[in-house]
Amino acid sequence: MNAPQPQFDIKQHMEVPNTEKTRVTEVVLGEGGNHKILRYDMKLLVQYSACATVCTKGTVFTMDNTTVRTTCIMVLLLGTVTAFTVLAHAGNIKQLADLDIKPLEALADQVSAFVPFVLALFVSLTLSRWWALRVTALGKVFDSLANTCMIVASELNDLRWRDVRTGIMKYGMASIELLVQAAREEEDIDSLLELDLLSETEAEFMKEYELLWQRPMVIWAWIMHIVSDAMDHDKTPAPSRQAVIGQCLAARDGMANINMYLDTQLPFAYVHLITLLVNVQNILMSIKSGLKFATAVGQGDPFIMIQEMMTTAIIVFIYQALLTIAYTIMDPFGDDVLDFPIRAYKAYVASIVDAMMGAGRGCPAVSSDGRLHRPLLTSNGRNGLNGDLA
Repeated sequence: MNAPQPQFDIKQHMEVPNTEKTRVTEVVLGEGGNHKILRYDMKLLVQYSACATVCTKGTVFTMDNTTVRTTCIMVLLLGTVTAFTVLAHAGNIKQLADLDIKPLEALADQVSAFVPFVLALFVSLTLSRWWALRVTALGKVFDSLANTCMIVASELNDLRWRDVRTGIMKYGMASIELLVQAAREEEDIDSLLELDLLSETEAEFMKEYELLWQRPMVIWAWIMHIVSDAMDHDKTPAPSRQAVIGQCLAARDGMANINMYLDTQLPFAYVHLITLLVNVQNILMSIKSGLKFATAVGQGDPFIMIQEMMTTAIIVFIYQALLTIAYTIMDPFGDDVLDFPIRAYKAYVASIVDAMMGAGRGCPAVSSDGRLHRPLLTSNGRNGLNGDLA
C-alpha cells in the first residue's frame, strides 16, 4: 500500500519554535537548530546593567570567542614586551625610568585617533545593510504574501475558489522555505513534500532549476498566474488583478534584494584595510603599554602598571568586538546567535496568512439596502446571519 500523503495545514507552520527566556533576552531555535535572539528587554538590560549580563546569550562575550581570544593575545604581547624590556635592563632596573617612548606614543596616538572614525563608518554601513535585508528585502516578501492572501480572500471568496485559496497559501509558504534555502545555500526539496507544500511533480520541476534563487521566484510566477486566471474566470475588476500582480512583483524584488545584498559585499580592499587598521592599532597599543609598564617597573609605580594593563584590555576588546559584530551580521541567514530567527518569522507570517484567509467567515454581510448583518456561528459550525449593525 502507498504511504498516506501529508495534508496541508497552515496551522502547523504557525508553531513558534521552542523559546528560552534568559534574564533579558528571549531565545528561539533557528533553522539549523542553533539558538537565535528573538527579542530583548532594554529596560531589564539597564536595570540589571551590562556588567551583570555579560554571560547572557548574544553578547560579545558569548556569541564568539574571537574577541576574548584576541584580547588575551594582546595582553600576552604586552607582557612579552615588558619582560624583554626588563630583561634588557636587568643590570640597572632604574634606567627603565628614563626610557624614551614618546615617538611610539605619538605613533600609537595618531593611529588611535584615526581608527574610531573609519571603524564607526564601517559598522554603520554593516548595520544599514543588515536592517535593509530585514525591512526592504525579507520584510517585502512577507508583506507581499500577506497582502496577496488578503486580496485573494476578499475577491475569490466563493466556495468554488477554495482550492485556489489553499494553493496560494501552500505556494506562499513554499516560497519562504525555498527563499531561506537559497539564502543559506542549502537544498532540501523533500522537506516541502513532507509539509505538502509541493506535489512530487512540482518538486521534480523545481529540481530542474539548479540555481536556488530561481526556485522561490518560480513559485511567485505561479501565484501570479493562478490568481490572474482565477480572477479572469470570476470576472474580477482589473484593479484587483493589478494589485495582485504588483504584490507578486514586489515579492520578486524583495528576493532579488536579498540575493544582491548577500552576493554583493562591501569592497574587499576597504574591509581588509579596516581590519588591518584595527589589528595595527591593537598591536601598537600593546607594545606601547608594555614599554610604559616596563618604565613603571623602573619607577616602582604599581598604579601605572595596573592602568596600562586595563587600558590595553579594554580598548583592544572594544575594537575587536565591533569587528566581530560586523562580520556576524553581514550574513544574517546563518546560524549565529545574532542572525535572523527565520523560524519565528515564518510562524508569524503563517499566522497572518491564516487570519487573512479565514477572515471571511466572520465578515458581516451587506444587504441590497446597504444594511450590515452580523454573522452568527450556528450549531453545525457554519455561519448564519442575525441582527443588524446599523
